[in-house]
Amino acid sequence: MDSLSLPRLRWIAPVLLCAAVLVAGCDDEELLPPETEAPLFERYAALGNSITAGFQSGGISASTQQESYAALLAASMDTEFNQPLLNDPGCPPPIVDALTGERAANVDCALRTTPLPPVIHNVAVPGAQVIDLLTNLDSNSSANTLTTFILGGRTQLEAAADVQPTFATVWIGNNDVLGAALSGNTDLITAAGDFETRYRQAMDSLATPDLEGALLIGVANPTLIPHLSPGAAYAQAQPTIQALLDGSDTGGQFVVADNCAAGGATSLVPYGYGFGTLLAQAQNGLSVQLDCLNDPPVLTPEETATVVGAVQQFNAIIQAEAQERGWAYLDPNPVLQEQQDQVPVFPDLENQPAIFGPFFSLDGVHPNGAAHVLVANAAVDAINAQYGTDLPPIATTQ
Repeated sequence: MDSLSLPRLRWIAPVLLCAAVLVAGCDDEELLPPETEAPLFERYAALGNSITAGFQSGGISASTQQESYAALLAASMDTEFNQPLLNDPGCPPPIVDALTGERAANVDCALRTTPLPPVIHNVAVPGAQVIDLLTNLDSNSSANTLTTFILGGRTQLEAAADVQPTFATVWIGNNDVLGAALSGNTDLITAAGDFETRYRQAMDSLATPDLEGALLIGVANPTLIPHLSPGAAYAQAQPTIQALLDGSDTGGQFVVADNCAAGGATSLVPYGYGFGTLLAQAQNGLSVQLDCLNDPPVLTPEETATVVGAVQQFNAIIQAEAQERGWAYLDPNPVLQEQQDQVPVFPDLENQPAIFGPFFSLDGVHPNGAAHVLVANAAVDAINAQYGTDLPPIATTQ
């Protein structure tokens, strides 16, 4: 090959290439295309429990799923967001009358819509606790029928892994304290040490190399929901309740103990007990009495303090996890408290069907579509503040 040997050709070729592109100080790395990171919101996964899943009014359907803050947030991100949509009227169908418990249809479950998407981005399951991110088989797990319908029996972390998320939101932990508030049994609260261990393990599993950011949402204070009414409100409303009974001519009596206006005035009575149990018995002709200090389902002031203390502990754990990992954090309680003057202290029986006010669905526990918009916008603000992004807000008319 004339006087040019192969070794000399290997040396000359890079020099000629560098000269051609006029790159001063050219080296091997400059000849390669630059590596680029995936956009922050390219693949979004939402983990959580009933609120994230879109559960409203004691039920869940495609209609309520599409109102969830996670779906609204995905729209703000302008990213793909497949949901495990449940056929209308739902699984179970949502309640349409809070007083009678009537549901949208007399079916148990309308099952999933078809065709099924190849991956789902909203992997939240109603009833889930922190442990359910990790396993469906532990004796403490809350795995249920919807775990199968939504995830096919997988855990949320396993289902989220299919998405290979670049961004995730996690709103989990409410059910680690909610059951205690609704039953008056603080023994049901997850121990803080167990909560911390499980939460950290779950976040370790979530933090794959693909994940570029996340938003962790704290536990909502269940003592603020309109499903729980103070004993004083029941004492004041007793004549109205009795008038309902007298109008139905059943002969039932609804008596409110004197302690509901005294030592039990700040005790919290679950709607499911005051109306779902006691009033229902009175409507069947029985005489019942609400005792605001001794009835087991009622949350006494001491028990209320225990619940609130647990929420504060859990949120300190969640916030610390977010800070340690450089993720965004949102405490949902200020968002809820800003609307507290519109949350009735006692069910507004004359305001059918919205007896729990403009931001709660007909079970008095889960936020409605209007409240999901508030949460989504708070999430937008938290994400933009942490990551310097410019996600647009969701219109409050949605």
